[in-house]
Amino acid sequence: MNEVSVSSLSFQLGALIPYLIVAGGGLLVMLFDAFVKTLRKDHLLSLTMILILAAIIAQIVQQNTAGPVLGGMLLSQGYAEYFNYLLLGIGLMTAVFATSAFHRDSRYRAEFYPLLLFSLVGMMVLVAASDLMSLFLGLETMSLAVYVLVGGRKGYVRSSEAGFKYLILGGFSSAFLLMGMALIYGFAGGTSYAVISAAMAAQQVDLLVSIGAGLMLIGFGFKIALVPFHMWTPDVYDGAPAYITGFMATAVKAAGVAALVRFAWLLQPALATIWFPLLSVLAVLTMSAGNLIALMQNNIKRMLAYSSIAHAGYLTLGVLALLAPGRGDPSVMIRGQNIGEAAGGGILFYLFGYSLMNLAAFGVINVLGKARANDADRIDGYAGLSRRQPLAALVLAVAMLSLAGIPPTVGFMGKFYIFDAVVRAGLVPLAVFGVINSLVSVYYYLRVIVVMYMKPAEDDAYDGRNWETLVAAVGLTVLALVFGVWPPRLFQIAVENFKTMAF
Repeated sequence: MNEVSVSSLSFQLGALIPYLIVAGGGLLVMLFDAFVKTLRKDHLLSLTMILILAAIIAQIVQQNTAGPVLGGMLLSQGYAEYFNYLLLGIGLMTAVFATSAFHRDSRYRAEFYPLLLFSLVGMMVLVAASDLMSLFLGLETMSLAVYVLVGGRKGYVRSSEAGFKYLILGGFSSAFLLMGMALIYGFAGGTSYAVISAAMAAQQVDLLVSIGAGLMLIGFGFKIALVPFHMWTPDVYDGAPAYITGFMATAVKAAGVAALVRFAWLLQPALATIWFPLLSVLAVLTMSAGNLIALMQNNIKRMLAYSSIAHAGYLTLGVLALLAPGRGDPSVMIRGQNIGEAAGGGILFYLFGYSLMNLAAFGVINVLGKARANDADRIDGYAGLSRRQPLAALVLAVAMLSLAGIPPTVGFMGKFYIFDAVVRAGLVPLAVFGVINSLVSVYYYLRVIVVMYMKPAEDDAYDGRNWETLVAAVGLTVLALVFGVWPPRLFQIAVENFKTMAF
């Protein structure tokens, strides 16, 4: 008995080490800054990078260990591990981008580094949550840190305005989510995903549960920017610093989608028939509105904000393939492949590729920014960039092509896997909507490339220099091309990790 207890305790501690490193690291960075007073904050970058790398190593050591943690509040499994690697990698790149911007502006935000770590641990808890309580805890830990990151850029009114809008609307979305959780708890008599799933299988779902699931969908929709819960996105993406915008467009969206996918799988099959029509309408509206409004943007950050909304629509198509009546069931095989696994693997692959191309794009925006000025956000300011900075122009061009879904980039393969799963699930009209919207998006992505390569430079064209960020962006671009040319291995990893998702 003692041996079993010791083994269980060892597993619990081992599974929690990555989370403890990131959470304790945030406190350590705060103490380190309090006792080491310097103008430049390079020591905080070094410490933050060491902590993130330590968490990645700890996750590698604990790989392939599956089971409930903290009494079932979290699940240690391949699904959570996949997202932990992705989120920590995004955090590492964001720390590099931010520090280079601090050097450029000669303004150092010491609070940035602990807030980054606290937001990361919130995301890690969110994707590993197997209980409504831990889901809400992870969501709020992430959100509170990101609110400050968005609005904490001193001396910039746009940043403060963006942070305030995000805070107010985020509070409303959290209220919807919490009310939905309360209704589902009242039905199931517990907050554990396993308890809720068992209750839905044993009892007939009533109206209050349907309303509760709908309210939770509103909360998730806000976090991943589904129409009509997207209104905060353009203003917040535009007002926040480029390195924070890139972090929100990748890490926050990935964590939100991961939580949505796990909860959607929980709903199978009891509430799938209710969520399916709602998500179908939201997916079509999100793709269409995002792409059509992006066509009219002259600000690259706002354009990428609406692009992010459209990509949320593509990801929702993958969720619909999971929820399609009868298709998401693990026993259903179509053309020799399980549709649920194909859709789940496509979503995980897409999020990885989307993060690569978005981080690369915002990395270039960060590179071209000028000291104590707004970010390089005017599309016309990129005119002639191919002649001034050919490497930066090439990185941004590849990022735009990948976001548009042009081969041989990872963006093309991501859309291929999503649309393939949707077609296999029998949702051909939705796949057609997705392809049409993807074709529409090509115009505004190619517009940036045309401006960089075919228009002469203006007097106020952007020409900032930042080698650290550019080198990191080049690395992301290489990965986007590698996984576009050779995607099967990453897709297989995504499928295998999705298959571990359980309650």
